[in-house]
Amino acid sequence: MSPFFRRISDLLHSWCGATTDVVTLHNCRNLIISGSWVGLIEGGIITYLPVFLARLGATPTMMSLLTAGQFLVGMLAYIPGGAYAERHRDQVRLANLSSIVARSSYLLIALLPLAFEESLLPPLAVAIWTLAAIPTAVFVPSFFTVMQQAIPLQIRAQFLGLRWAIMTLVSAASIPLFGLLLDRTPFIPGYVFVFAISFLASVLHMVHFGRVQVPPFVAASAKEGVAHNWLTRTREFLHSFAESRLFVRYVLATLPFRIALYIPYALFSVYWVHDLYASDTVIGLRGGVGYACLALGYTLWGHWSNRWGDRVVLFLSGLGFGFYSLLTVAIPSMGWLPAVAALWGVAASGIDIGLFAMMMALSPEDKRPRFVAATYVLSSATSFVGPLLGAALAESLDVRSCLLIGGVLQILSALLFLRLPKREEILAQAS
Repeated sequence: MSPFFRRISDLLHSWCGATTDVVTLHNCRNLIISGSWVGLIEGGIITYLPVFLARLGATPTMMSLLTAGQFLVGMLAYIPGGAYAERHRDQVRLANLSSIVARSSYLLIALLPLAFEESLLPPLAVAIWTLAAIPTAVFVPSFFTVMQQAIPLQIRAQFLGLRWAIMTLVSAASIPLFGLLLDRTPFIPGYVFVFAISFLASVLHMVHFGRVQVPPFVAASAKEGVAHNWLTRTREFLHSFAESRLFVRYVLATLPFRIALYIPYALFSVYWVHDLYASDTVIGLRGGVGYACLALGYTLWGHWSNRWGDRVVLFLSGLGFGFYSLLTVAIPSMGWLPAVAALWGVAASGIDIGLFAMMMALSPEDKRPRFVAATYVLSSATSFVGPLLGAALAESLDVRSCLLIGGVLQILSALLFLRLPKREEILAQAS
């Protein structure tokens, strides 16, 4: 065992004593390695596809469709995707197959410049990116089910924080390197190379994720002997959400922030390129600092979440996210982007941990795929509306005004996080 994974093993033993079994250690090791490859994807196509489209002259509406299109398809696909996932006993295999189908979009986008002229690249890339949401709607519920089965509850929060921290450190290192590469290579070939590397990383992610060992999944419908009529299954699938009042509170308290979050989301790259005249090197440095602080934030918020509860974490990080948008439009030049990105990293990690932890806590174990799917349907609906509102604001006013309005709305909507269920209520429901 390498020194790194020996340290991981020591951490696991310290978290839950000597009861950590060989299978858990095996799963942790492969989930960390697979997450590292996702970090390379984040540092590659996830970061630089919007920059690529902005440099091709994509309009604010097209940039917003890059985000909104996926969420529109997801809004329609997550419920049937979650229902489809519940019918499979081998969740690891299902997650892997749906993942590689979705991430084949990286390779397709990388090949576009070889067959089409520049003016066609933005709409074609947006179309491919949007259609990838269909297999993603199967991957997400199955992935979270595997995570729930693979990692014991007593170490799950700490392990997820560790996995996310390592994943974001890989992103923090790769984003500046890719930025330097892009500034030193011809415009389009450089981006083609970065996107192709992202696809290779997705293949390696699949290899290591496929080694995770979990028992066959048995859905609640299988335990209860629910009829196989599709109308009955759909009715039972949807009825379970109304049974959890705390889950409904979670949805209602987080929806406004999700809308506000995505109003300026797709336009930051446009602002960096066209208003601050940022180079790919500076954008890469900004990403490196942001992701380094994201990794640090996962560690800090994980600790604070145990002390204060998820709703306090969400409230504080939601305020931070709003101030990030306001500070971005206040800086005088591109040289300030890395400093502002530090706030983004700390705030985004709190949002990730808080939303994820509360969703998992409020989802019954044997119905988790459907609750994850429902959460992502609602998230997709608001995240579809948000970028379109942002595009409309940018077209009628300007990009800077859109970022300002988005920041103010994020701060105001973060106040609703104080209406989320308290830790005592969640524990009472679980018992």
